[in-house]
Amino acid sequence: MSNVQISLTKGAIFISAKRKKSKLKTVLKIFLVLLVLIIVIALILAYTQRENIKAAIDSQKYSTEEIADRITQSKQQVQQSIEQYNIPITRDFTVEEEEMIRKGELTVEEAMQNIMSESTDNTQNAAAERSGSGNNNERAVSGAESSSAAPTADSIVANYVTQVYSLKAYYIGQLGALESEMRSVYVNSGRDKSMIPSIVSGYLPQVASLEDECDSKIASLVGNLRSELSAINADTSIADKIYDAYINEKALRKSYYLSQF
Repeated sequence: MSNVQISLTKGAIFISAKRKKSKLKTVLKIFLVLLVLIIVIALILAYTQRENIKAAIDSQKYSTEEIADRITQSKQQVQQSIEQYNIPITRDFTVEEEEMIRKGELTVEEAMQNIMSESTDNTQNAAAERSGSGNNNERAVSGAESSSAAPTADSIVANYVTQVYSLKAYYIGQLGALESEMRSVYVNSGRDKSMIPSIVSGYLPQVASLEDECDSKIASLVGNLRSELSAINADTSIADKIYDAYINEKALRKSYYLSQF
């Protein structure tokens, strides 16, 4: 083999090796880009679904009874803040009442009447005890003046707490109705357990839509509560406490449902 042929062969080998190296670099770059995209997507999903992830973990970590106790504790904490105001509602729905709403055994209206009635009775009794020796005429004048007075922190908080509780219970009822539909589909399938994943996944968009809708309305109510309290130079911290309690209880309720399966 001549020197020229040897040189051409070496050149061809060098070019071939260089091309292979270039292709390898390209493949590695594509792999790294895809890896980065996968990591970014995973982080985004982990952030956006952090509430659902936490709910799934808690459902395995705690029993149904323990989660119910945590829901009750959350309600009691925010209620302590609400009790600083003189309003006709002194408690949220109990876990048992919310379960009755979910199962269709208690309407939202009936549940609201229960806590309004109990709270009103408690408020009236407490007021009677505090002012039992007072002057009736003075109380009558005071009542007439308060009815035409400008909004107070008490009246504003009472208005929005009532709306938040009512709205929250309404969507629990809506989720319960969807659950009832899913159970009917399952029964009609001959109770075929292999159908459960597809049945549940078919209803997930509706469940997600209800959750987003409720979140949006609660956020709007809390925003309005904060604005109205700010307008009269009142403390607005109750707005954050109500919203934080809503988010916390929503996650706990998901854990509660998941722990039953």
